[in-house]
Amino acid sequence: MKLDKYHLAFIPLAVALNVSMGSIIQLLKLPIYLDAIGTCLVTLSLGFRAGALTGVLSFLIAGIVISPVYPYFIGTQVAIAGFLHLVASQGLLAKTWTQILCGIALGVIAGACSAPVKVFLFAGIDGSGTSLVIAYFLKSGQTMLNSVLYSGLASEPLDKTLQLLMTVIMLKSIPRRLLVNFDNPLLRKNGFLI
Repeated sequence: MKLDKYHLAFIPLAVALNVSMGSIIQLLKLPIYLDAIGTCLVTLSLGFRAGALTGVLSFLIAGIVISPVYPYFIGTQVAIAGFLHLVASQGLLAKTWTQILCGIALGVIAGACSAPVKVFLFAGIDGSGTSLVIAYFLKSGQTMLNSVLYSGLASEPLDKTLQLLMTVIMLKSIPRRLLVNFDNPLLRKNGFLI
């Protein structure tokens, strides 16, 4: 898909959404992230490459303004864009119940991508709100790897389901006259652009 002025204006807004939501959650130390909503919006509106670019740029900027650990999780953002593009190309986001199932699956994938980075680079503690959940599992006698995996399974599916549902609500609230400028087949296939 060729990027035009609408697309190029949308990507920085989505990056700002990722960084600002990530900042708020990091500040509050909640055991969720909400830092990929912009990635989801752009992936569904413009496709995989633009979505992955949005995620990468978001985490590079977040590494400067929020926490230096963010760039290490760029691979997770690319995986989010890839999985979301895959399920959207199958039309699996047209119904609420499939959106929830896709959000849960997205959380499992994101958790699996993030766990090795947390364990091997940060010894399980990266300063996010989920570090408290990891500490709980460690205190209960679990190994570091199991603690990180259990923490991911406890928080990531909820987090990614919330993000996906928020993305769907945002897409449905964008006026059709603006959404038609993106003219991505994923929007039509999933009922966002009729």
